[in-house]
Order: sequence, then structure tokens, then C-alpha cells
Amino acid sequence: MNMRKVVALPLIAIAVFILEGVLSLLFSQAFFGEQRLFIPHFLIVMLVLMATFYNRNITLIYAFVLGMVFDIYYTGILGIYFAIFPLVVYLTDKFMKVLQNNIALVGLVVVFNVILTESLVYGFYVLIGVTDMTMSSFVDQRLWTTILLNLAFFLMAFFPFRSFLLKLKQSDGK
Repeated sequence: MNMRKVVALPLIAIAVFILEGVLSLLFSQAFFGEQRLFIPHFLIVMLVLMATFYNRNITLIYAFVLGMVFDIYYTGILGIYFAIFPLVVYLTDKFMKVLQNNIALVGLVVVFNVILTESLVYGFYVLIGVTDMTMSSFVDQRLWTTILLNLAFFLMAFFPFRSFLLKLKQSDGK
């Protein structure tokens, strides 16, 4: 296997991790003020694509590692993304066993997983008292805009990342 391909996937994961953090700062204040929240879940998009077009077990390892690093770096509450990221990979794997892996259906799986992630995090934060946002405010101010942002990222990333993953999977098989 080519060494460049071995290094490329972790570098892409690191780049997506950094991009998610930078854009969350950018979108939270500069463009839209405090009314609407655009939460990037680009790692979720990446993991869905990996679970769809690459190796599930390797994707699960990435999900656990990225979830742990995400929790340590961004949330301060260890465990929420450490649990959610592998759940996303597991559910995506199950969905894709019965669905075709075309852009429309993979996009629906991405939307489902973004809604699931946002809802689980919101529910957890309500449970532990970190937020007092009502469910209707959550949907209106955070969920719809988050879905749109992540769907836009998915549409931009789908074809190049799918192509990369399929080539990587093919080179792994040799």
C-alpha cells in the first residue's frame, strides 16, 4: 500500500476536526448574530461517508478516537461524543445494508445522523441542566440551520471524498 494513502485519511480527519472548530466560531457570531446557531458536524458527515464507502471496523476506530478527542477539546464533558460518533457509524452501517449508496440516500442518512446527534446532545444538556432552551427554540434556532449547514458540506464533500475512500478501499484489498 502506498504510504501517502496511509497518511492521507488521518490528515483529512485532523483537517475536518480543525475546520469544524474554526467554522463553529465563524458561524456563531460573525454572520448571523445570536438568533440562529449553525453547528458544524463535519466529522459526522465524514464518518457517514467512511461507514458507507470504506471499512466499518476502521471507521469505528476513527469514531471512538475522534469522539474522545472531540469531548476533551470541545465539550469538557467526557463521553457524549465518544458514544455518539460510534453510534452514528453503527447506524449508518445498518442503514446502508438496506439502502443504495447514492448521493440522495446517503444525504438522508447524514441528515438523520445530524438530527440524532443534535437531539441527543440537546437532551443530555437539558438533563444535566447546562441549557434551558425549550424544544421549540432548539428546533427553530439551532436544528434547521444546523441541518442546512451540514447538508451543504455533505454536497461539497460527497464526490471527492467518496472517490478517495473507494480508491483507498481498493488499495487496501490488494
